[in-house]
Amino acid sequence: MFGFLNKLISWVLALSLSMVGVWLDDFHEWVLGDDIFPVVYEGDFYEGIEYEKYIDFEAVVLPDTTVFDIRDYGADVSNNAQENKDAINAAVNACYSSGDGTVLVDGGSYITGSIRLKSNVTLKIADGSSLVASRNAQDMDLNCVIYANGCENIKITGPGRVCGEGNYYSKKPMKKPLLEPLEYTNAIEMRHEYLNRLRKPHESKYGRISNIYNCSNVTIGNIIFENSAHWTLRIDNSEDVLINKFIINNNRHIANTDGIDILYSRDVEIKNSFISTADDGIVIKNWQAGSVVKNIHISNCEIMSCTNAFKIGTETRGDISDVLVEDCKFFMKDIYPGSFSGIAIESMDGSIVKNITVRNIEMDRITCPLFIRLGNRNRYADETSDFSGSIEGVTIQNITATRMEIPIIITGVKNLSKGTNHVKDITLRNLDLEYTTESKEPLTFQIFVPEYEKEYPDSWRFFNLPAYGIWSRHTDGLTIDNFNVTPREKTIRSKFVFNDVKNLEF
Repeated sequence: MFGFLNKLISWVLALSLSMVGVWLDDFHEWVLGDDIFPVVYEGDFYEGIEYEKYIDFEAVVLPDTTVFDIRDYGADVSNNAQENKDAINAAVNACYSSGDGTVLVDGGSYITGSIRLKSNVTLKIADGSSLVASRNAQDMDLNCVIYANGCENIKITGPGRVCGEGNYYSKKPMKKPLLEPLEYTNAIEMRHEYLNRLRKPHESKYGRISNIYNCSNVTIGNIIFENSAHWTLRIDNSEDVLINKFIINNNRHIANTDGIDILYSRDVEIKNSFISTADDGIVIKNWQAGSVVKNIHISNCEIMSCTNAFKIGTETRGDISDVLVEDCKFFMKDIYPGSFSGIAIESMDGSIVKNITVRNIEMDRITCPLFIRLGNRNRYADETSDFSGSIEGVTIQNITATRMEIPIIITGVKNLSKGTNHVKDITLRNLDLEYTTESKEPLTFQIFVPEYEKEYPDSWRFFNLPAYGIWSRHTDGLTIDNFNVTPREKTIRSKFVFNDVKNLEF
């Protein structure tokens, strides 16, 4: 009897506190209003980026290419956004008409509206120069600064910058960035503190820094994108894409500012890059039924995200396969709470997610090192249809994590009428994890954990779990080899909690 009451109290408390979170979210809108808030606080931007590690500031235009200087077409640092937009697009059109060449941005900062790239064009922004988004959304008619659709053989390079002016498209947060750790590791409190500092989008928000649609043979590198108003770089239905020596430096409190989003694309490589952003660092999505995202390789990247450093999801209707992430560092140095997750692999809307390998990863102050979640949100299908998503064939190996706060979470989903969908064939090998001592153990843990079948998934959604190493549920095929975790002293939680886990091997 006592055990049942304990479960009931735990569940009611979690539900009540989650409702408080929803109320606070509404209260945020009511108190702060709709005005744009461009002020930058300490902690909004990460100040420790080693630019020289990624950017060759001495890079020059190759001597054997034809140069189309935007100043020759009327661009000027004193022009308004429309004037520069027309001039830069004229330079792009001239370059395209000649067969190929380089459109050069040099001589300072140019406020502009949307620029449309074309095939066989290189856009080069020189050191000390930049393209800056207009603060008038009407100038951003393509919902981004740099746009390409149906192009081949395009290149965006620096070592200059593209600035999204995200602060001028967002609202005031309830609180300034948190620069000190919370007293307790409490998933509910961490969620609320994160939301309290989030700058919600203003209604005028125009979109991203760059949209690449339906393109092939795309190279982006040796360039800096900063202060995006939304997703920073979107790679959509494209193939043969190389992103190398690329820096994203966003305000870490502007909502929806993903770093790199890969949708419906094939043969994409991201390497030697640094991302600091508010939302997911590198994220793979596929909400188009019948399409496939595959052959994605991410290596030697450093990612600082307030949500998930690397993520598959949440928009997951079409299939995602053959993804390799290796030799990366995921961390959060200077603001609190830490990132939601280092590695998040999710299927929520019917995707088959398979053949995923993440290896040789160093993490620091990522609250949850690994979050694998199969759910049944079913956002893009009829609510009465059978759920057919799956996650299978995931290998996570050679992972070190320090100052973590939440256990590894691996879970499928159970529905009373449709049965149970298990996460399948998960291998964890050579993991060395250590809890933070900056925050104390939570005072209470959830014993009964709801399915959260249709809820937005993140590691904090499951609140304070009764395990400190691995909490797994509805899993078929879990192999654990050389798993070490150092909890806080005097923890009362179990190292492992398994519920409906089949074919478990140590």
